[in-house]
Amino acid sequence: RSAREVVEAYNLVAWNKQDLSQAEELLADNVIRHEVGGARTLTRAQAVRRIADTWETVTALRFDLNLVVAGEDDEHVAIAYQATMTLKDGTDHNIGSIEIFHVVHGRIVEVYNCGHQPGTWE
Repeated sequence: RSAREVVEAYNLVAWNKQDLSQAEELLADNVIRHEVGGARTLTRAQAVRRIADTWETVTALRFDLNLVVAGEDDEHVAIAYQATMTLKDGTDHNIGSIEIFHVVHGRIVEVYNCGHQPGTWE
């Protein structure tokens, strides 16, 4: 798979369809999550659990990728996304953000996230 295909599958299949086996296939042994002010390393199991934990708080979840830009190196992919969630109490919640993924040999090894904001892209 190309880096773009990996990132699209991660968001549109692993997250949207809660396909944890797909997440296990797409994530490296360790994934570094960069955020403003710091970074943390998750094992594959922790990164997959992050998806499962999120799904335990919602009854519906959908990531829409408004923009996908793949680098010429076939290792970096930037996305602008918005996610629509229905929380367990029935409340709808929307967030938007931008992430940059680093993919090596078909697996996500790093994610840069600037943090998400409530709302949708205008």
